Amino acid sequence: MLYIITRLLTEEGRTEFSILGATEDKKRAAKIAAEVYKDYNKNASFQNIEMITEWLATRMSYSFRKDKAHRLQLAITPLAGEVPEPGKEVVFSAAAEEDELMRRVSQTLFEGKHTAERGGEAHSCPLGE
Repeated sequence: MLYIITRLLTEEGRTEFSILGATEDKKRAAKIAAEVYKDYNKNASFQNIEMITEWLATRMSYSFRKDKAHRLQLAITPLAGEVPEPGKEVVFSAAAEEDELMRRVSQTLFEGKHTAERGGEAHSCPLGE
C-alpha cells in the first residue's frame, strides 16, 4: 500500500494544494505530515507534535487553524493500487464549511433578521416586493 501525503494551505483568501510525498509506511507518512505542521506552527511543543503524529497515523487527516485567515490541512491518502478505492478519491472538501455558512444565513433570514453588522455598523438587506 502506498500512502500519499498532501497539504491544503489557506492564507489570506489564497488556497494552495500540495503533494508532499508518498511512502509505503503509514507511520513514516504521519511523520512527514507532522514535520509540515511543526514548520507551520513554530509554537508547537514536542508533546503536541507527537500527539499530532499519532493522530495522523490513526485518523489520516489533521486540520489546524492559526486564526480566521490561516489554516493548514494535512491528509494521508492510502492507495492500494493504481487508482483509489471508490469513495476514497476525495482528499479535501470545502463543502462542509460552505454548507454550514449557508445554513446559518438561511436560519438567520428565516428568523426575520435582515441586517448584517460589520465593524459595529448595521447594514440593511433590502427586501423586494
